[in-house]
Amino acid sequence: MKRFFLASCLSLFALLAFAQLTLPEFNQNRLQRQQTAMTILGTWAVGNIAAGAALQGSRTGADRYFHRMNAYWNVVNLGLAGISLYTISRTDPGAFGLAESLAEHHKLQKILLFNAGLDVGYMLGGAYLIERAKRPDQVRPERLRGFGRSIVLQGAFLFLFDVGAALYLSNSDGLQEILSLGLTGDGVGLTWRF
Repeated sequence: MKRFFLASCLSLFALLAFAQLTLPEFNQNRLQRQQTAMTILGTWAVGNIAAGAALQGSRTGADRYFHRMNAYWNVVNLGLAGISLYTISRTDPGAFGLAESLAEHHKLQKILLFNAGLDVGYMLGGAYLIERAKRPDQVRPERLRGFGRSIVLQGAFLFLFDVGAALYLSNSDGLQEILSLGLTGDGVGLTWRF
């Protein structure tokens, strides 16, 4: 039994000595990935606001409303990206313990996947507006058609963004280097490398 205990302790120290990623490094990587994702969202928003503002005045009919809605929609996206970037810049990666790190990691993934479901709803809502514009008694069908096309486009982008960001934030995040679950001779073991 003493040999097993000594071998276990030596193995644990060896694992700790060769651990490739610490908890603050994991959090720093997570925050950098979030910053990249929010920069992409902010860039999309700025481009849509600029194009929408510039093109809505020179277009007519459904195209005018399409560009207008693109600008309106992305004011919200820009606000969300800006608030997120500000929060990330004020976050200390060393301030999180293991439980908080895991909670933050999984909370963001859940939010992104929930948002992906909302994005499908946006696309369906946009498709409904396009379809409703086809009614013969509809007043200003070009507005519904333009707004609907814009909402479908924005929903499609956000769906790809949310699913892509969820995969990007979870892929190669180093979590398995910090926390691993394995079988031992006596049962199941949880290892936390710090």
